[in-house]
Amino acid sequence: ARIVRMVKVVSNPLLKDLAKMVVGFIIGLPQLVWVTVMFSGILYLTGLFFRLTFGPSSTLDRLSDVCPSGDEILPESDSACEVHQLYGEEFFSTVQVSMFTCFRFMLGDFGTRGGKNLVVALSEHYGFWFNGVFGIWMIVVIFGVFNIISAIFVDATITGLKHNEVKKKYVEQYEKQFVREKL
Repeated sequence: ARIVRMVKVVSNPLLKDLAKMVVGFIIGLPQLVWVTVMFSGILYLTGLFFRLTFGPSSTLDRLSDVCPSGDEILPESDSACEVHQLYGEEFFSTVQVSMFTCFRFMLGDFGTRGGKNLVVALSEHYGFWFNGVFGIWMIVVIFGVFNIISAIFVDATITGLKHNEVKKKYVEQYEKQFVREKL
């Protein structure tokens, strides 16, 4: 009796769209797994590049042990504690931390803990090369990778839903034919 009531609730016309969304998500899961693998690879390569480029070099002692946070240093101070190096230690210290920072960049989060803009700080020190590489990377990620991911996921979902609709129509036709033959 409970199963019959659940079937009635699910077959309710108001819930058909919700059911289609759930089925579409389930159909798109294999593509979502591959998108995650591809995205992780891109994040790893970018994180590795950013770690090697902006992270602390192995020959330097950790500046964070003797310097305040990069957010606390004023731009006009002449200390040996350079902001870009402190931010490099904080946001690019390991490949994992660098990958997470790159992920935040992809989502549009460029802030430090103190609310300053990390991209501006790196741009002020590294100049044209940072601006060029970062700009190209953001264009490729936002307009290239995200659009490809969306297109693949949407295509797989729509194709799967169309296939399900065709199967439902065949089942309905078979049931009608079966009932006609039995009557």
